[in-house]
Amino acid sequence: MTGRPRGLNKLTKWLLLLSFFLLTGSSTATSEADRAVDAEETHSEPPSSSLLNVTLAKKPSLDPKPSPPLVGNYDLRKPNGQVCLKASMGVQYMLTVNKKFYYFNMNPLVTRATGYCGNLTAVLSLEFEGGNLEFTFVKEAKEYYTQKIRALLEPVSMCKKCKSQSYPGIMEKEKLFKTTTGLCFKCKSELVVKMSPDFRLKMMAAQFQPFDLANGQFGKDFECWQDYIKRIIPRILGAIAVGVCLIATVSYLVAREYRNQYERLL
Repeated sequence: MTGRPRGLNKLTKWLLLLSFFLLTGSSTATSEADRAVDAEETHSEPPSSSLLNVTLAKKPSLDPKPSPPLVGNYDLRKPNGQVCLKASMGVQYMLTVNKKFYYFNMNPLVTRATGYCGNLTAVLSLEFEGGNLEFTFVKEAKEYYTQKIRALLEPVSMCKKCKSQSYPGIMEKEKLFKTTTGLCFKCKSELVVKMSPDFRLKMMAAQFQPFDLANGQFGKDFECWQDYIKRIIPRILGAIAVGVCLIATVSYLVAREYRNQYERLL
């Protein structure tokens, strides 16, 4: 009776020792694995440049070389769904930074048109990430015009240590792009508006009508002054050239007639 418990006690001690070593070894392996995972997380690679570019691509970036902007079409509607304002244009921001010219083209694919239509006043606001462009139109008697243009551009910093800057601009108290009521202002020529000493706004293939749209469509075209000058100058120069030729021909004929008469007298 006394020998059997002693043997059991020894066996129990061996089992306890074996369990201790097994548990210690597994915990050590677990801690080493945890350290390896921690090391991998601590020394993980930074985000790739492509991911950073995707993040920064939302804000405008300036380009030292100009390029033609895309032409966008923008509509405003009344609560009943009727189109009350239509505009179409390509827009380029032209900035002077440290005596150098830089450019940004507004992308119509990521630009949202908001605003409102009134009987005598209408506002078109074009908004995109990092900037906006707003037109205020006024209707008076038998004509309408652009009373105010407001713009803002907040581009990506041009260097790592440079502070980000914003470029606001405004043109007001002017009657730009006067148009007869019911007609659509249209200009194939480039329109440049000075917004501030270092900021100019260029519009290309501009076409808009903020009042009196028939069935939500543009009315008849109202030719801008720049297009008129381009169209009429060649005709004027051609008329002048024809006039000079006629004068030269008449002068030659008159001179020859006088010479013939002089020779007869001799």
